[in-house]
Amino acid sequence: MSNPRADLSETYRDMSDEELLERWIDGHLTEIAMQVAREEFSRRGIQAPEVAAQPPAQQAPTAEETVTFVTVARSLGPWELHVLRARLEGDGIPSFVIDDHVNRINSLWSIAVGGARLLVAQQHAAEAKQIIDHVKSGRFALHEGDDVG
Repeated sequence: MSNPRADLSETYRDMSDEELLERWIDGHLTEIAMQVAREEFSRRGIQAPEVAAQPPAQQAPTAEETVTFVTVARSLGPWELHVLRARLEGDGIPSFVIDDHVNRINSLWSIAVGGARLLVAQQHAAEAKQIIDHVKSGRFALHEGDDVG
């Protein structure tokens, strides 16, 4: 499994100052993403702008606690969920797709079980839904003439 911190560091290093500032100001970075962005700002000698106060994050569950997973997206086309999963993981939110193999076996069964589902830990659900809404609205889409490096 990849190291999200190292992946974020590489992604932020490849961004222009404007892109990094825009991502920062959007205000929906995870705590890990914010730490990595602060390090990148420091490396570039940029003062990170203030971000609106976020509600306090819940503590990570201990080994004895149960983690509750919630469905944040459903689709009869599991490839769509795998794209969303990759985006969430890129923002530091662990997620996984379930029931996607049912579609491969028999697409009619997929309809019966309600399609494939994208799950995240309950403490990340609100943030994940917001990111998914941004993706589906096209906010993160590339436009003609965008520099993709």
